[in-house]
Amino acid sequence: MPALLQALWFAALGATVIGELLPGNSMPMRWVAATHINDKTLHFTAYAVLAFLPVFGYRMRRGIPVAASMILLGVVLEFAQRLVPSRSFEVADMMANALGVLTGMTLALVGQAWMARVEA
Repeated sequence: MPALLQALWFAALGATVIGELLPGNSMPMRWVAATHINDKTLHFTAYAVLAFLPVFGYRMRRGIPVAASMILLGVVLEFAQRLVPSRSFEVADMMANALGVLTGMTLALVGQAWMARVEA
C-alpha cells in the first residue's frame, strides 16, 4: 500500500476507535453531535473508508482480509461501548458498520477495475 494511503488508513482507524470509545458526553462527541449528522451515517462512512483504503491500496489477497476484518472491529467496539459512560450498544450500529465495509470494498474493487481499464 502506498505510504499516503497507509497513513490515511491508520489515521481513520485511530479516529474510529477513539470516536467509538469516547464517553458520549465528552467534548469531541458533543462537537460531533452538533453537526446533526445521523449516527448511522457516521458509522457507515467511517467503516466504508476503513474498507476502501486497504482494498484499493493493497493487492486483493491482502486488502480484502484487512477490509473484512473491519466488520469484526465494529462488533468488538460496539460491545466495548457497553463499558463507556453515556454510550450504548446498538445492533443497528453494527449493521451500519458492516454495510459501510461492504460498500467500501465494492467501491475499491470498481475503482481498481476502472483504473486498470484506463491504464490499458
